Amino acid sequence: MTIPATTAPVPLVSVVIPLFQKIRHIKVALAAAYRSCLLAGASFELVVVDDGSTDGSGDAVLDWAASDPARARAIRLIRQANRGAAAARNTGWAAARGEAILFLDADDTWADHHVAEILGLMAEFPAAALYADAWQEISPDRNSKQHDFGIGSDRRGPLDCFFEAMSSGPMIVTSSTAGTWKSCLIKTRGFPEGVKHGEDKVGWGRLALLGDVVWSPRIGAVWDKSADNRSDRAEGCPPRTAWRDFLVAAQVDKSLSGMTRQNLEIAVAVENACLSGQIVLFDKGTPARFVGRDKGMDPLAA
Repeated sequence: MTIPATTAPVPLVSVVIPLFQKIRHIKVALAAAYRSCLLAGASFELVVVDDGSTDGSGDAVLDWAASDPARARAIRLIRQANRGAAAARNTGWAAARGEAILFLDADDTWADHHVAEILGLMAEFPAAALYADAWQEISPDRNSKQHDFGIGSDRRGPLDCFFEAMSSGPMIVTSSTAGTWKSCLIKTRGFPEGVKHGEDKVGWGRLALLGDVVWSPRIGAVWDKSADNRSDRAEGCPPRTAWRDFLVAAQVDKSLSGMTRQNLEIAVAVENACLSGQIVLFDKGTPARFVGRDKGMDPLAA
């Protein structure tokens, strides 16, 4: 795949922020994104998609922007009826003016160096389809936690296999660390709308099938799991099968390399084990348990 060459050392950056009921957090997220973009020397816009908030979150965006003319020029607020995170991200990247698209959730924050790190990866590996750096977590009890990510996460550059990395540790790409090209999102159609849980993982998987995933082990984002209205704390939610179903469907592509196909099969087995409750957490040793397993005889199939 050929990515359109940029005409300047730093492309126009569009930061896409889906927003729903995050009035307590959105100003902090905006400030972090704004500062990181400024420090990177980037021309940028912050595209906030208010997905039907009723708590005043959208007005908080306007309030933040109104305090400084430079902020006001950077902000683009789009309001829509509530359709979910996938639809909000799709609205954002489709409306973006930049070719470089970076994602940030409204209750997370970036390190000062995050934008510079992602743009550096984009400049070094311009033909890749997806870029990300590491993240740390703030737990609901406000403790900080750093993760040991999956296979290949100790090296900066293209991952040998994104799907292997995803099935051997915490999500190596998240909705607050990902960067890509708008042209790639046009080809993959972004995120599956109507999927409430795991829609972001499917979006990254679509991009990973399109081209290389490039990674930096430098921590660039903070995922705040203590924030309000988090979907990962929803009660009574159904099993999150969207990622497993995507992995199964991806194997239909006859152009896949043998290595990618094998890793997809292993990733399916790992997800089935998670869905059946036989694996709660997995690590770098997990994929080896599933190498060569006959899918038709998989005792862990959900």
